[in-house]
Amino acid sequence: MAQSFSQRIKGTTPYYNMIRRVVFPSTISIVVLLLVLTTIGVGSSFAIANNAAQSFIEGILWGLLVLAVPSFASSSALYFAFMKEDPLFYFRRCQAFSLFTITIWVTVLFVGSISASVLTGFVFPDFAIVVGLFIVVPVRALAVFSMSRVNFIKRTLFTLVEPVLTSMSVVLIFQVSAALTMMGLTLASLVGLIFAFSLISVIEMHGRRIIGFSPIRMFRAFLTNWLEGENQELESYLNELGVETEIDLTTLAFRSKQNKKMKALMLVSNYHPGPFLNVGSSALPFVFQSLVSRKFNAVGFVPHGVSGHELNLVSQEQNVRLIRWVISNIENARYLETATPVARSRNEIATATSQVFDGCALVTMTTSPYDMEDVPSEVASRLAGLIHGRFTHLALVDAHNCLTGPTTMSSQKIGALEEAALSALQVSSEENAISFRVGASHRVPVGFTLKDGLGPAGISVLGIEIGGQRFAYVNVDGNNMVRGLREEILEVARRIGYSDGEVMTTDTHMVNGVVSARLGYHTIGEVVPKGVLLEEIAAACQEALSSLERCEVGVVSGQVPVTTLGSKSLRRLMSFVHRISTLTAMALFPVVIVIAAFSLLLLM
Repeated sequence: MAQSFSQRIKGTTPYYNMIRRVVFPSTISIVVLLLVLTTIGVGSSFAIANNAAQSFIEGILWGLLVLAVPSFASSSALYFAFMKEDPLFYFRRCQAFSLFTITIWVTVLFVGSISASVLTGFVFPDFAIVVGLFIVVPVRALAVFSMSRVNFIKRTLFTLVEPVLTSMSVVLIFQVSAALTMMGLTLASLVGLIFAFSLISVIEMHGRRIIGFSPIRMFRAFLTNWLEGENQELESYLNELGVETEIDLTTLAFRSKQNKKMKALMLVSNYHPGPFLNVGSSALPFVFQSLVSRKFNAVGFVPHGVSGHELNLVSQEQNVRLIRWVISNIENARYLETATPVARSRNEIATATSQVFDGCALVTMTTSPYDMEDVPSEVASRLAGLIHGRFTHLALVDAHNCLTGPTTMSSQKIGALEEAALSALQVSSEENAISFRVGASHRVPVGFTLKDGLGPAGISVLGIEIGGQRFAYVNVDGNNMVRGLREEILEVARRIGYSDGEVMTTDTHMVNGVVSARLGYHTIGEVVPKGVLLEEIAAACQEALSSLERCEVGVVSGQVPVTTLGSKSLRRLMSFVHRISTLTAMALFPVVIVIAAFSLLLLM
């Protein structure tokens, strides 16, 4: 089931990538594109339609006076008049929306010019104007009425003023038939508004039945978060969808034996760090790391536990609930100064390590160099049942450290992971606990951002020396990493002086939705220069090695009540999002084509 959730979520990636390309051009890009489209684009259309090079100049004037000036003037005036009340439509985005409209106009004009050159009955640009109105108005109406929060009259004005000015310009400046243009504008406005209202009504009707409240309002809340970073409203909707559940949580606290100062806290839980950006538990790895640094002057680790998207926490309030539980319980933990050496097990597909602290088995699992995604929660349940009685707690880490493209965890990979984990645990169960030393370090590479796939928690390294073995737990704040990078990092650690190690990512979804990419984010190493990244990790490994000292460990483990999306709610939500995204994508293009064909019938 977790696999299908992941597939559905990734299935929405093309839609928000498309929106991101439309709404995020810079101001300079908007101006440049507007000038190029309204001069070269329209000029070329006139030259083709009239089969005369001199018509290119006429087309440039036409584009500037009919498209560029009305577009800039209307979007600017309407912004200062009332659209600045809308959190989504600030000045640059109003201009970007007009640029999107102009792109449609230029496309229609170009197709119209070709039609005029082969169809004797097609009058250019008169007919192209009418066809353009029948395409532009429905698209503008759908976008404005689904996204904007201003009242009905203001949304209607924002939809229609620009097409009205364009229509008036072609009539007053270029003497295009007033009767034809006004008829086209009137009918296009009626058809466009009816189309937009009908599609939105269908979405509302289906959405309320599936998720229980207005999907359009939730969509606006989503856009407000995605575009402006304001997450409260969206999280309130997720809270309505969420279900009360309990998540498993284990915290390993390492402190100096000599002065009792905390060195590092590792949080391993089956919560999922999603769904995206700053919503829900996406930022929890960073929040925990920051709190540990401030409160204890120590290093915080949050490797990815075994979990799926159904265990996304729904809000920052739930993050606080989880962290408070950890902090309150860690203060009462008992501390021991012994642990077992790290045991490693491999098979043809998977690798696992196991190390026991006060009866708690810390297990890492990976299929690298084969691709891996979220390990289903059922794996934790099965392993816990198989080792029952041998360990007091089981902290399972999905290393999440190899991905080349969209993938699912096949039954073969899952079986291999369980086999490797059980084998490593068997070795650990036979080991004697001995004293150990711990070193820890934390680095945030300068110049790397969420766009590069690196989260703000940066790089954390926990070095453990035990029985002559030096093992490095390397944790990178990101969503998976490119194939081969794990092995390169381990080689760097060995050159520094570690016997072995494991590389993990937090699976933070803060990076999801920031860039237009195949996966909706960049994995670690995909765009970040590997050389620079390896240097930073090497420095962190060295710092951890240099700070080794005798330590003791306290283990806190239990179940914490929180609100998560839940499997049923997530299934409903993602099913609705996928269906509506598909419906909109499939309905918009053919309906607009039908409307355009209808307008041609009126003309011919």
